[in-house]
Amino acid sequence: MKNTNTFTTGSVSKQLLIMTFASWVAMVASMLLSLVDMFFLSRLDDINVLAAMGFAASISLLTASIGIGFSVSTSVLVSQKLTKDGALPAHKLFTAISLIGLVFSSLLALALLFGLPWILILLGAETEVFDYASRYLHLTLLASPLGVLTMIFASGLRAAAMAKASMWISLVATIINIILDPILIEYLAWGIEGAAWATIIARVISFLVGIWYFGLQLKWFKPITLNFVITELPSIRKITMPVLISNWFTPIGSIIVVLIVSSYGSEAMAGLAVVGSLSPILFSVFFSITGAAGPMVGQNIGAKQPQRIAKIYRSGLAFIALYTLCIWLVALPAIDLIIQFYGLSGLPASLIEIYCSIQIPLSMGLGAIALSNGIFNNLGRPRWSMWLSLARATLGTLLLCHLGNLLFGLYGTVIGASLTFFVFGLIAICLANHLFRTHYPQISLLRL
Repeated sequence: MKNTNTFTTGSVSKQLLIMTFASWVAMVASMLLSLVDMFFLSRLDDINVLAAMGFAASISLLTASIGIGFSVSTSVLVSQKLTKDGALPAHKLFTAISLIGLVFSSLLALALLFGLPWILILLGAETEVFDYASRYLHLTLLASPLGVLTMIFASGLRAAAMAKASMWISLVATIINIILDPILIEYLAWGIEGAAWATIIARVISFLVGIWYFGLQLKWFKPITLNFVITELPSIRKITMPVLISNWFTPIGSIIVVLIVSSYGSEAMAGLAVVGSLSPILFSVFFSITGAAGPMVGQNIGAKQPQRIAKIYRSGLAFIALYTLCIWLVALPAIDLIIQFYGLSGLPASLIEIYCSIQIPLSMGLGAIALSNGIFNNLGRPRWSMWLSLARATLGTLLLCHLGNLLFGLYGTVIGASLTFFVFGLIAICLANHLFRTHYPQISLLRL
């Protein structure tokens, strides 16, 4: 098998760009899949189907969070193990994480299936919407553990510096799902069950590709004992649980912003919705940085190369600043075009102007938080990521948005939301540097 220690030598900037791009492509493909699902379901001319998908998405987020948690654990632990102890221990650890991920995600899926009627009623689903959501989730939840395993597989490849393979493992399910959607939803007229079966088939095929690739080609699956799994469980749980909790509580910040903005009426909410559709597209690359930088930091921790870790971090900050600057310089002269494209005027148009001129540069804090999470997770402080995320989503957002609202009204509220990212990005940088200096006193993350 080819050498997997490629993050310990070579150009840091090039490796970071390749890893970020691979993670970003998989993430954008996932976003595209949601749009395709909604497009074909919207052609059924039944608003209850679309409403049901909204309820289904909120419940599916729970299983997706499990996958994110285990994928971060895989990235951190396997990358460090590869350079510290070698391929065999790393592959045994990967096997243990895959097994634990399968068990936990299966238990969660069964629990959700058992409690599905009560959960949907609690969320407010009624009559036909309840029926559609229930039918969709009864099918897709059964296959959710396979989706979690696919995320673990992709993360394992990133840990071994196999960026392209990681990207394709993630893309397989998306491509198959997009192909099957029009066939099952429209041609066979299966409706929402067609969307569910497209998801199931895609997950099964992607899982089988992963099993074939890891089992037969790379031979990563190794015999392990129950005692080995029990021994490794605390270290896996230490990283997985904080990531899981962070993902479950992240939407709180958005809810706070919506509650304040909604008091200004439907025009304000329309403007917020447009901004909300632009932001993930413009800055989705930042969400990929944790998955990109994490295994790079992990391999170099295992190889005891702290100078290279500092270089990775500085390169990441430079990339974040340069990317944000480029987006800002493109968005500023395009304000009128964006407003015309969405057919906006009045208050919604003003919110677009505020976003492009003030909120975009403040958004670089989101990238700083994501990059710093790679340091926290690899240096034994994954809870720092969790507490930082919770503080930002709750106290930080509430304080800055409320203060902005008092001083400048609606515009102050939305600026306060972005300022929260910037402030907590600076806090994350300071904490990451402090943590790094406690492990490597002679080296600073920020000093050349």
